[in-house]
Amino acid sequence: MLLLAGCNHKTYYGHIQTLPHEKWAVDRPLYFKLNIEDSMQYYNMYIQLRNTTDFETQNFYVFMKTKYPDGHTEQDTLGFILCDKFGNWTGRGQGRLKDNKFLFQPKVRFPYNGEYIFTVTQGMREDEVEGIESFGIILEKWEE
Repeated sequence: MLLLAGCNHKTYYGHIQTLPHEKWAVDRPLYFKLNIEDSMQYYNMYIQLRNTTDFETQNFYVFMKTKYPDGHTEQDTLGFILCDKFGNWTGRGQGRLKDNKFLFQPKVRFPYNGEYIFTVTQGMREDEVEGIESFGIILEKWEE
């Protein structure tokens, strides 16, 4: 686990989880807990994804369930393009590891103060996806 809160003055929250053996099983959800103290603040929400060159498809899908402080939940399906149609990786990095930072929600505001819980599961058609090294959520304070 890596906390990014001290890396950047704009970073409000950052948590990256490493997947064992660079494999993500469908029955192994990742959990992210985020405490919002100011519901008037805007943020840019990013997904940080590190894949290896062992990843076999162009796209990667996840299901993200959000539980709000008032108890209600919402679910999104997120898709990420990890390489183009010619097999060129979109992420940065030399060698077999590729780092991707995707803007998920620009200038988003959370409606309530309190704890938000994000539950993320891989949404591919395989029980276990090879080539995903880590997955994380980063929240940066939005500035004009």
